[in-house]
Amino acid sequence: MDQSSQSLSSTAAPAALAASGTAQASHAEAWPDAVIAQGNPWQPAISAGIVMALIFALAVLGLSRLKKVPGLLQNLWEFTYEWVDDIGLQVIGPEGPSLMPYFFSAFVFILLSNLLGLIPYLMSPTARTDTTVALALCTFFLTHILGLRRKGFAYISHFFHILDASKESSLLSKGITFVLQWALLPAIEIIGELARPLSLAMRLFGNIFAKEILLTVLAALILKYFEAGGTGWLLMVMPLALRPGILVLGVLVSVIQAAVFVGLSMMYIGGALAGHEGHEEGEAQAHGAPDHGVQHLKHAEA
Repeated sequence: MDQSSQSLSSTAAPAALAASGTAQASHAEAWPDAVIAQGNPWQPAISAGIVMALIFALAVLGLSRLKKVPGLLQNLWEFTYEWVDDIGLQVIGPEGPSLMPYFFSAFVFILLSNLLGLIPYLMSPTARTDTTVALALCTFFLTHILGLRRKGFAYISHFFHILDASKESSLLSKGITFVLQWALLPAIEIIGELARPLSLAMRLFGNIFAKEILLTVLAALILKYFEAGGTGWLLMVMPLALRPGILVLGVLVSVIQAAVFVGLSMMYIGGALAGHEGHEEGEAQAHGAPDHGVQHLKHAEA
């Protein structure tokens, strides 16, 4: 009986520890589960739907109250549009306004999506790769569709005219340049083009996800110290003091990341419309005229 009771107690102890550990883990994860639709595969779509409804409501309110002397909401819409339009003119040139429907829509959607996570029980759709990859692919396909529509086959051929083997004098240099022109450099250019949507998606996702994690950790610490009582209430002062600063930082990150995404999209699309920088610059110098589009792109990159 003693041996059996000891064996039962020895097996029961690990089971009790495992059960308590599971309970503690589920309790520690209770705050993230409080986010609306957390764990639901459709959660990014639900959050994006909230953002779209908010944009629609703000647009209806703004259009219904148009005045010669604009109010706060009308001023906000006009300032945002003019700011994005000014960046488009600087980066792309005169063709920037024709692409404003995409740039302005993307900026407003990304900005409000980033800010949504600052509201309790809500999560930024841009804190998930589902949303950021979709946005990056929109820029990627629009870039190459516009480039093909503008330049036709010449848009694809510019990948193979970074160097010109026919201008080389010796046979050896012709052979080396031929391999570079038709194999190595085009492969590098294509890899670079494919890396653009990846960098767009991961940059936006990483910054917004980090903001969500910081806010989640601070909220979890506040709840943990509050439940502990006693000295825990004293320790709760630190995360409470840090949270307003993180919220302000979250607003700044949200605005900056929306501007960075749209600015890079403008550079990519502007580059596709202008063609290869070196090729276009060479043509401009040959005709004795400056290439303003290339100058805008270089100024934006600097």
